[in-house]
Amino acid sequence: MKKLVTGLMALALSCTLVGCGASQKESVKILAPTGAPALGILGAAEADNVEKIETVSGSDVLQAELAKEDSEYDIIVAPSNLGMALASKGAQNYELAAVITWGNLYLVGSDEDALQKEGTFAAFGEGAVPQLVLENAMDLNEIQPTLTYYNAVSDAQAQLLSGKADVALLAEPVATATIAKAKENGKSLQVIADLQQLYAEKNDTAADEGYPQAAIFVKKGEKDALSSVLEAIETFANDTSNDSEKLSDAIESFGADALGIPSAAIAVKSWERQNIRYVDAKDAKEDLEQFAKIFNLEVDLDALLVKE
Repeated sequence: MKKLVTGLMALALSCTLVGCGASQKESVKILAPTGAPALGILGAAEADNVEKIETVSGSDVLQAELAKEDSEYDIIVAPSNLGMALASKGAQNYELAAVITWGNLYLVGSDEDALQKEGTFAAFGEGAVPQLVLENAMDLNEIQPTLTYYNAVSDAQAQLLSGKADVALLAEPVATATIAKAKENGKSLQVIADLQQLYAEKNDTAADEGYPQAAIFVKKGEKDALSSVLEAIETFANDTSNDSEKLSDAIESFGADALGIPSAAIAVKSWERQNIRYVDAKDAKEDLEQFAKIFNLEVDLDALLVKE
């Protein structure tokens, strides 16, 4: 298991911002993966009934908690495919309330024609979402560089920055940080492909762009009690985050390290490419069904999605 990191909870505001109700849950605990999913739920820190938000690197803890019958977490943010896979195996402790991130994978290289030239292609996420999305969105038989998978996005980043790779599959905000780091060293890098756009075009998805990467799961039957927290998340992700100053302040208050990002400045600069937006599960059902197909998952989404 990866070590949990507790985020700063000093962002609590008054109930008037998110609408307190008599039925709201008095103490809410949230678990989320670092990176874009954690950034997507920054608004939860504005709900005064949130006791703590914990972030974790990797999926082991997320999977274990989603499968528990007595998990302490009221809300768990996790890859949608992980939640759907557990549901397909009989897990019934959590319901899918919303999709919060819609993909943040990009190809970065020094030459926009790098995929048509001999060389090395560094990637990460073998056997997981990055590989499956890459293979679904692109015809890898038509590219020239040799594809090699590394253990983590940081390893793919290192290969590109060192010049050992000509193109790399990276996730935001690492992609933006990599381009900035290369510039400091006198090297020019750029985004040469947007996998979210390619995925949407390939699959004719209902979403404007991307795929339902991370979802918000709530304890079964507790959506109404958690409504103020979900509203705070939605408001921040879809509206407040458009204000770069407020976004930067929220990130700084929570802590870049706890969020698993290089810095607040990089997160703000890459925000648009992180495709963070809150969409109710019922409105994302078609996209979830499509995403389940690339994982060969047979899941009853009507049973998994929250009941109104």
